[in-house]
Amino acid sequence: MAAKRKSIGVLTAILLLLNVLFVACVPTTKHMSVAATFHNPIASVADPFVVYYQGNYYLTGTSTRGSLQIWHGPHLEKVAEAPATTIWSPEGDQPQYQIWSPSLFQLEYHGKSYWFVYFTAAAENKNESHRIYVLQSSGADPLGPYTFKGQLGGTDETTAIDASILRIENKLYMMYVQEHGTNAIYIAPMSDPLNLSGEPQLLIDPDQPWERGAGAGQSSYPVAEGPQALYHDGKTFIVYSASDTGNYNYCSGMLTYDGTGDPLRRESWEKSGPYFQYSETNGVYGPGRAIFTTSPDGKQSWIVYHAKTTADFTYEGRETRAQEFTWNADGTPNFGVPISVNTALTPPSGEQE
Repeated sequence: MAAKRKSIGVLTAILLLLNVLFVACVPTTKHMSVAATFHNPIASVADPFVVYYQGNYYLTGTSTRGSLQIWHGPHLEKVAEAPATTIWSPEGDQPQYQIWSPSLFQLEYHGKSYWFVYFTAAAENKNESHRIYVLQSSGADPLGPYTFKGQLGGTDETTAIDASILRIENKLYMMYVQEHGTNAIYIAPMSDPLNLSGEPQLLIDPDQPWERGAGAGQSSYPVAEGPQALYHDGKTFIVYSASDTGNYNYCSGMLTYDGTGDPLRRESWEKSGPYFQYSETNGVYGPGRAIFTTSPDGKQSWIVYHAKTTADFTYEGRETRAQEFTWNADGTPNFGVPISVNTALTPPSGEQE
């Protein structure tokens, strides 16, 4: 009988030990791994431009309007949480007013790779003084240091804003906006990252209702601006913003190039739109100024843009937002609908802690 009680005692001890081990191995609610999420906006910046480079996202845009900054970090949704690096502040007789919409590109120049920042600025505090200027890095770091190279070579005294690079068959083209009673997008060939090599040609004339306010009862000023190149599946797209920036129905239009014809000629492109429009249901107004990037693992495509939470006509309150987008069967982008700031989003796939 004593031996039986001893056996029961040993068995009980073993069961207790196994229970302790089981409990220790099962994560409690407090310590369970929960998928990270974020909410838009990700930065208090208008006219965003994002580059993913060597494990980090680099974000620039219109912020202080008196200098240029770059935020960077490994997480797109947290990219603006760390302090920004100021890459340029005007000195001497350099343009010091209305410093807007910088774009950032890594380009070859004289056999070496540099970063170039194209931006809008004014020597006098008025819109008519807008010109396009260029910074060039001293090396391969997107944070610089940078040297001010002056006005983009080959541009004249025409009011100009929103410069961005297009690459087709290893050739560089500059896309930018000229103001002649409308905001229209022009394109010109480049001999190198600092100079145009031909006369700018009209590429996008804002002649559609959705480029002219679409009867919103707000501004009807004709606008095609903020062109950005997007490449996929052998096609080249130019996504641009349409209607006045202050309108609630500021939206995106698109040109498609199938690889045939001269990129400098309007007839070589197919125009369509509007895309990525405001969503009253989601409380998102004036979505535009889109730029495109990928997840760190290259499996996802992301659109980064600015938008407002008010339908009122205003240029204030534009903030940077990000969300994943997909591709249609015909190789065209499907941007979907701008997502509410109340909706939790999953960060880009492949981001490391």
